[in-house]
Amino acid sequence: MVGRDGEAAVLLGLIGEARLGRGGVVLVTGEAGIGKSRLLGEGGDLARAAGLVVLGGRAVEGGGTFRAVAQALAGRSSPGALPEGLRPYRGMLGRLVPEWAEPGDAPPPHVDPILVLGEGLLRLLREAGDGGGGCMLVLEDVHWADADTLALIEYLAAASSRWPVLIVVSARDDEPGAPDHLDRLLLLPEVATLRLGRLSDADIEVLARRRAGAVMLPGELLSHVVAQSDGLPYLAEELVAGILESGTPQVTPRLACRITARLTTLTPAQRTVLEAAAVLGDEVDATVLGPVTGQPEPEVLAALRAAGPRLLVRAADSQAPVRGAGPQAADEAGGRLRWRHALTREVVLASVTPPERAAVARRAAEVLLSRADPQHDAHAAALLAAAGERERSAGILLRLARRDLAGGALHSAEDLLARASAAQALRPVVTIEQVRLLTLLGQPHTAMESGAWALEELTGDRHAELCLRLAEAAVVARCWRAADRYVERAGRPGDPWALVLAADAAFGAGDLRRAVELAAVAVERAERAGRWETVCRALTTVGRCALGHDLEVAREAYGLAARVGAEHGLLPARVTALFGLAAIELLGSPDSPLLAEARELARRTGLLAEVVRTDLLRVNSAVTVEGPRAARDLAVRTAERAGRLRLHGMRAVAEVFAAMGYAAEGDSPRMEAVLADAAARPDPPVEVAAQVHATRGLLHLLRHDLPEATALFDAALRDLVGRCEAGPVQHWGLWALLRTVVADRDAEARETLRRSPAVFRAANRAGLQYADAVAAGREGQGARAAALFAEGDGTLAEHHWWRRLLRLFALEAAIADGWGDPVPALRTDLEAHLRAGDAQLARICRDLLRGAGAPTRRGRGLATVPDGLRAAGVTSREMDVLGLVAEGLSNRKIAERLFISPRTVDTHVSNLLAKTASTDRAELRALARRP
Repeated sequence: MVGRDGEAAVLLGLIGEARLGRGGVVLVTGEAGIGKSRLLGEGGDLARAAGLVVLGGRAVEGGGTFRAVAQALAGRSSPGALPEGLRPYRGMLGRLVPEWAEPGDAPPPHVDPILVLGEGLLRLLREAGDGGGGCMLVLEDVHWADADTLALIEYLAAASSRWPVLIVVSARDDEPGAPDHLDRLLLLPEVATLRLGRLSDADIEVLARRRAGAVMLPGELLSHVVAQSDGLPYLAEELVAGILESGTPQVTPRLACRITARLTTLTPAQRTVLEAAAVLGDEVDATVLGPVTGQPEPEVLAALRAAGPRLLVRAADSQAPVRGAGPQAADEAGGRLRWRHALTREVVLASVTPPERAAVARRAAEVLLSRADPQHDAHAAALLAAAGERERSAGILLRLARRDLAGGALHSAEDLLARASAAQALRPVVTIEQVRLLTLLGQPHTAMESGAWALEELTGDRHAELCLRLAEAAVVARCWRAADRYVERAGRPGDPWALVLAADAAFGAGDLRRAVELAAVAVERAERAGRWETVCRALTTVGRCALGHDLEVAREAYGLAARVGAEHGLLPARVTALFGLAAIELLGSPDSPLLAEARELARRTGLLAEVVRTDLLRVNSAVTVEGPRAARDLAVRTAERAGRLRLHGMRAVAEVFAAMGYAAEGDSPRMEAVLADAAARPDPPVEVAAQVHATRGLLHLLRHDLPEATALFDAALRDLVGRCEAGPVQHWGLWALLRTVVADRDAEARETLRRSPAVFRAANRAGLQYADAVAAGREGQGARAAALFAEGDGTLAEHHWWRRLLRLFALEAAIADGWGDPVPALRTDLEAHLRAGDAQLARICRDLLRGAGAPTRRGRGLATVPDGLRAAGVTSREMDVLGLVAEGLSNRKIAERLFISPRTVDTHVSNLLAKTASTDRAELRALARRP
């Protein structure tokens, strides 16, 4: 290798980074003949020398989905050898390693399958690299790769930085019609791009001398090689090879003339075989050549032998890059061949007239289609298009797109559908699949816009199918009236799937009775038709509707869906049903064995969206049991996982929970930053906007600013009242309690909660019980107030943090109105707040005790002192002051809050400035906000 020292040094540096667990993607580009394969070969040698395992594959024109990656992984596994860590990704890895595929495998719902495949592939490559020693994946000629392979590389560019995996890909940048994904890859900041330029004259001379070996090339021949190669290494090597082949040092013609001269040495029959091979593409199935050319097998073998290593070489099975020898007649016509170089094929193809190309392409397509092997269909479609049979080619592309949709190769399906839509006669039919695809890609509004035009073009069953696809998109987009209109226009009132879509639309619109009636009919008709997936979907709808008024009916519906899903192997349906059953359990208890079962089943079967969904429920439970601060780390991890899977709505929910943790610490800037991120996520669930207000309300609540907190909770509940699809977030009960404490006898809030399905959740039911206790106490019904208070305590017996939070404001009312025995309860909760490190709740609790005439020991701090500040001599009381400084309070306000003199506060602030080496209060505030 000559003239590429800089590029080789870059590869060596990246190999070293991969050894340390910091992988990445390198894109090597340049024109044909510039030396991309040679550089990749050198990179492979450097990687092996550094201890990395090197795997490689090559994309070919019409090679099908994931061809290059699957070729690289060929032979890397055996049946039943799937490591446990890869099991959640088995469904998608089966696209690359057929031995791991199982009947019924389907792409994971709600997640772009490329993301699941990318996460699984990184783990697989780590296993291939001896469990962490490092792996290099080499993918050549990705300008011919399918859209899903390029989307996979794009994902790996961002995700591989934390893995011992280096992905090196090559692409021609002079190839016309390169896919858009390749352009995006070039623009990604995470991709290191090495664009190879032509060699200098001096480098070409060095290359020529090295290729000549022991033969001394005279100056005029070197000058000829330099002039004729024009800086292209491949042409220089070919010119030197021509000089060596002639046996005497003489000037040789350019590459095209030399290849043409080689063709003239073949018999007409042999030349026909070689020309047919050029029409077939960069890589050739040798067994196709006989039927295409009409030549007997001996003639085909003779032609392949005559081509030898100068024109054709045997294609590699798995390892790349390959510096191959001759084809050995493609292992006696049983293997695959590839042209020695793309330029070689282009020269041979130029000798075939357009009519001859079309005839050969048509015959080759017929041969490939006759084999009834889906792996050949994409190539056959490309050949038919080249032969001018565009509608027939489009029909094959449509069939391939449907197969890719079913297998989760959504980006390739998108590309295939776009190509198929070029045939005008098929456009309306193609539109049906495009609506389905856009809905799966999370673009339901675009699906509705792009599909409406075809309604007038289709009739009969196809018209009905398009209507139902549009209705499905409308349900996902939460356009309930549009969904109803499309279902009605489909004209299939007895179709179970139409009934389910109508039921979902009715549920979203708030018509629960109609939704249940439609879903029940759908269950009955789907059972008769044996459409078990539709049965499960309809039962799930029944369960969702019943959650608001009859938990037993909901439990029965979800339980039946789980049993049907298990009986018929419908794992996603079973996980969804178990998730519903777990949600019912969590209404009353912070723990659910079914939730753990649902999560493990989802993890093992690759339903990663459902794994994130169960983690959100775990975070929610942790908030009520241990508090938002304790739940924050799990919320952050869940948000990161959702982000990697591009589950934007779930990520927003997790971020709101993380923001609650910052609110509980009084860290307003960080809370606002996280809430801004959550609010900016596309298409968030309806609960997110409400929880953003409620989180801000929690911040003010813990500062004991009840009027402002109540106003924010009012805003939160405006986003939830009347929304059937909204979950029973725990803020309903807190809102009803605050309205009762602050607004004085505000029965409207309590009655709103009493009529809401949210009251089934323990956190909200207890909030209502505490609120009723406050109302009763104000009316002079002390005994009834105490009884209702005790009921609230019992309801939240296992939700420790939420119980202390709600009790605090009910006990404040008890002190004011003179009912119950608030002092012992406050003392008990104060100790719990101190143990948990909840300084703000402890401060409110201590203030209430002082107000009740039961002051606690003075001078004792409430806050926990971090190790670094403890080493500097900061006391717990000084931490109390620091926390209030961070809130922006003046010394006088801090003195009022802590029941100490302003002079004492002055002393504490001075001590803090000295002990922390801070110059002013701004630096103290910054210090307090650090983790």
